[in-house]
Amino acid sequence: MSGMQGESNDRLDALWAQYRRACPDPEAGPEFMPRLWQRIDARRNETLSLFRRFAQVCVAATVAIALLMAILPELQSNNDSGTYADALAAEPASNYALILAGDL
Repeated sequence: MSGMQGESNDRLDALWAQYRRACPDPEAGPEFMPRLWQRIDARRNETLSLFRRFAQVCVAATVAIALLMAILPELQSNNDSGTYADALAAEPASNYALILAGDL
């Protein structure tokens, strides 16, 4: 059993050696941290600019809808004959109301 375990360890060591060659450790020079923070800030600003743009679009859409809702009743007001109760009172009685009342 120790023979299989030794082979597995050898294969694992070879795999780790390949990984170290493929992905070397970055050199931590004096400019490493400032450059790292510049990259982090650039991504953070990119995310904030996307969020800011989305918020601007939402505000513009809200203003457009509010204006439309303010203007639309004004356009329909020339057909308006008063309240809903006034409109019902102005309508002639339906046949159903007459049938129920026994007048027909």
